[in-house]
Amino acid sequence: MVRNACILVLSGLLLCFCSCKKDGSIQINAAPDSVKIKQTLIVGEWKLQKQTLVAYVNNTLTIDTTCLASSTVQSSATFNKDSTFTSTSNALITSGGLPSAISISIGGKYNFSKAAFNLAPTVSGLDFTVTGSFGTGTVTTLPTLTTITHTATIIGISNTSLSFHTVDIYTETFDGTSTSYENIQNFYYSK
Repeated sequence: MVRNACILVLSGLLLCFCSCKKDGSIQINAAPDSVKIKQTLIVGEWKLQKQTLVAYVNNTLTIDTTCLASSTVQSSATFNKDSTFTSTSNALITSGGLPSAISISIGGKYNFSKAAFNLAPTVSGLDFTVTGSFGTGTVTTLPTLTTITHTATIIGISNTSLSFHTVDIYTETFDGTSTSYENIQNFYYSK
């Protein structure tokens, strides 16, 4: 019994010595780079299934809603290998008995780093709420928008699903009056 234990210990030591390099270091295979995995998984066309939106105007809650894709409201985002993206949203709205089609298309860039997901500008979505203060009468000048903060965070990513969280804080200045906005959104896509 003791002899078998000694043979087992010697076999284990021999295995350890054989797995070491000449410089004394042990060869360990590195884990896959999660940044490269995310860069590979995100490429392709994604259909937006659900969007949540919480919006504040001058620190007052104005919108807290969930939008779902339907036959009349759809959105998609295509992420390309060259770190560019396009996002398109379409809605068919009936007002006064007449249907109107609204379409939004946005293009931009994205990238991953070890600590962050960068997306600029943000994607279009399922929410077609128009906010802004253009005053009354004839509009001769457009408001000035100033971005304070724009962040995007991946919540989850796989071969068939993508979800991310964005926060956009900006000010709108029109006729000498500034209004502050904060939009917090979650986007849930599928392939």
